[in-house]
Amino acid sequence: MKQKYADFDKLNRLLVACFEAEKLYYNAALDAQTTELKRFLNYMAVERNRMSHDISNELHSRDIEPLKEDSNKGNLDRTWQEIKEALENFHAETIVNSCISRDRNNIKRYDELLERRELPDGILKLLEKHKYQLEWYIKQAKQHTQTSPFAEGDKEDNQNEQKDSKVINLKAM
Repeated sequence: MKQKYADFDKLNRLLVACFEAEKLYYNAALDAQTTELKRFLNYMAVERNRMSHDISNELHSRDIEPLKEDSNKGNLDRTWQEIKEALENFHAETIVNSCISRDRNNIKRYDELLERRELPDGILKLLEKHKYQLEWYIKQAKQHTQTSPFAEGDKEDNQNEQKDSKVINLKAM
């Protein structure tokens, strides 16, 4: 029985990781400078929220209290200087790659639970569905890392711009 609790604990930790991914996408959407990217990142945040809700419901249905990660989206502690810096140094490829990295880490968590096969079948089917969705979303996100063909300047300018930009910690953890 202790083994089951260990797996439900891992499922609870996966729930927290889904909340963190949602925050990461939500913060990235707030900083995005194009409507298309903003919509995509918001959609990804909503999908992570849905996945979190599914896992939370499964835990509740088994009388297991889901871990409550800070439910506030965004970073409420950001100063105007941090917001200004994030907007000035925003680089879509870097931000989207950061989000993709978080999703890949979550897929590893899904794989660990799926390989053990210790959770009930209903949960395992849900986890498989989420894993395949995440893999598909990663493919979609990669399309948003490509430089716009309408961007002014040549490739050299874009490469120099990439070197000058830096990652702003979105504090999703």
